[in-house]
Amino acid sequence: MALYWQNNYLNTFDKVAAYYDSIKPLVSKHHTLADDLRPIGDRNRKWERIQKINANCYILQDGWNGSDDIFTGWSYYHAKGEKPKPTEAEKIKLAPIVWRRHKDGTETIKVRNGTGQGAHNSRYSFLARHLPSGLNFIIRNGKHFVAFTHGTEYFLAKSNTVASFDLPRDGQRHEWNKHFTTRDDGVALTFRIDNGVISFVDGGKPLPIPPKVRVDKVAKAKMKDAIAEFRDWAFAMYPLLPTRDHDYHTERVNEVRRAMSAGYSYGWGLLGMFESNPDITKKIIRDPDHELRLHLMYGLMGETDYHLAHTFDTPEEHDKRVKAQFNRHINKICDFNKKTKG
Repeated sequence: MALYWQNNYLNTFDKVAAYYDSIKPLVSKHHTLADDLRPIGDRNRKWERIQKINANCYILQDGWNGSDDIFTGWSYYHAKGEKPKPTEAEKIKLAPIVWRRHKDGTETIKVRNGTGQGAHNSRYSFLARHLPSGLNFIIRNGKHFVAFTHGTEYFLAKSNTVASFDLPRDGQRHEWNKHFTTRDDGVALTFRIDNGVISFVDGGKPLPIPPKVRVDKVAKAKMKDAIAEFRDWAFAMYPLLPTRDHDYHTERVNEVRRAMSAGYSYGWGLLGMFESNPDITKKIIRDPDHELRLHLMYGLMGETDYHLAHTFDTPEEHDKRVKAQFNRHINKICDFNKKTKG
């Protein structure tokens, strides 16, 4: 099944309409002539097709979503043996690409991302191959954009809009679908094309700002001296430990598990157990005689570049790197890191 890049062919409303007319409807034991199934490219990829709504509106479908009346995908109704279909308005609202021609002679193209917070790889591929020349689909740092060639980028957020038959019913809501709605959430991007000039019209939402991690300096200041003493002791003692001995490591891990067996959480790995219990970790740092002090130091130092001194140009650079890593781990296992809302 070949993939066709048709950006240069489907770049105006007239070309889309002409291309639709040029495609012979696919008829088989599964599809009748009344289905008017017209694949865009390879006829084996029949779910990627052009659908005519009326003389002034065509939609490009990528299949298996709430906008497609043939390849509708799974829904709660399908579990009961039914096969509901979207209304005409839902087709236009949910299709990945909608071409319209307006009374003033201009035309618009509306672009929509997939619905839900999962990965919609087939939608990304479809947009990359079928946006008109002059518009590009871009993925960067897990975010999606539609951009003018060598120009402005517009954030293409994932949608929460579904067809009415796809809306979760009572008892079917969970973490991944609790935001679904039949209302158009406005995240689709609309561009106008006037005499070959593309301009942004409306839609979309601001690029989300990720949460930031801030160190609780007030809480950390109260332990400043204890942390400094613990660090000096760690740098002096760690070279004396059999850090390459697997049995020694296993023994320390098991001792921490036994010591934390009552009322404590379990994290992943040795340092993870201390990170899951910040109160006892801070107590260990304050108490030079605590039974788990050696274990905490051993686990923390093992997560630094202490053993990679040979990869640094100078001992000073190595020492600086390890101390910085030590400090970051302290912030984490003592729960000094606080996330601020994005």
